[in-house]
Amino acid sequence: MIYLTKYLAQAGLASRRQAEVLIRNGKVTVNGERASLGDMVAGDEEVRVRGKLVNGQMAADKIVIAFNKPIGYTCTNRRFSGEDNIFSLLPPQYKNLIIAGRLDKDSRGLLLLTNDGELANKITHPRFGHDKKYLVRFAGEDRMDLDERKLYARAKEGIRSEDGEILSAKSIRKEDDRWAVTLGEGKKRHIRRLFAGMGLKVTDLQRVSIGNLGLGGLPVGTFRILSEKDIKKIIK
Repeated sequence: MIYLTKYLAQAGLASRRQAEVLIRNGKVTVNGERASLGDMVAGDEEVRVRGKLVNGQMAADKIVIAFNKPIGYTCTNRRFSGEDNIFSLLPPQYKNLIIAGRLDKDSRGLLLLTNDGELANKITHPRFGHDKKYLVRFAGEDRMDLDERKLYARAKEGIRSEDGEILSAKSIRKEDDRWAVTLGEGKKRHIRRLFAGMGLKVTDLQRVSIGNLGLGGLPVGTFRILSEKDIKKIIK
């Protein structure tokens, strides 16, 4: 017997935290009955999420892919009129993968997708300490003349966003013609909101690494399947 939350994570439908939300919201049934937090399953039950039958063997073969997201695509498997999402660029068998750390529509770079909900949680949850590196440009003729130490000092101290949330960065430094920004955790539109609080508008935002795994030479709009060695670079 295993907890239902773990079962859903192993099935690649959600992280454990996301599974808890689904159960609380009444979206999960076991043998036709509404599930409750703390429920356990043996694996031979009829488990449904939003009415759709869960295949408990979905995650028998773990898969993790690295994808180089282009600008203009949303990170969702839901379809909205007039919007393109990243799954339109991926093979059909990957349409239900979990996105481990989203990028907004106007950002680009490294995304990780997996059918392992527990792994997705390890990649995204700040307590596991997986740094993410971004390269950034700001609006203006030449913003590379900004004072690096002052930017870092303000970011380390933290900026209070318009909604009262404190946003910070672990490091900021110049790297060629862009600013390299490292985050220990990523909140919604974190970098854009952080620099907006400093009076700077981000015009280009690219994620180039998660943990010790970088984009490498992965072309824009393409993906590669990660090896166990690659996965260890992310979660060690």
